[in-house]
Amino acid sequence: MATGFGFDRDAVVDAARQLTQVRSELESTGQQSLRLAPTGSPDVDVALREFTTAATRHESGLMTAVAATATRLDGVVTGHAQLDNSLGSRLPTNQPTKGKTHE
Repeated sequence: MATGFGFDRDAVVDAARQLTQVRSELESTGQQSLRLAPTGSPDVDVALREFTTAATRHESGLMTAVAATATRLDGVVTGHAQLDNSLGSRLPTNQPTKGKTHE
């Protein structure tokens, strides 16, 4: 029913699955500890540590955003199913009503 409005349920489900996979990969990458070797320059070492700290902080925000988007897409699929069922139950069918005959 609601698919008539251009909703591609399979595409949305696939996008949510892919986002969940991206989040898992980000988490896996984030768990790997990065060990910075001294460069011989205190300024460069400090800059690298600051960069690593900032990247970790942004990665956490990215994982949160990806998870939230996947959750929203799952909600879209659920909402589509509810809308489809609601529309389907309210629209008339071409079948005659039980107990009545058209003469």
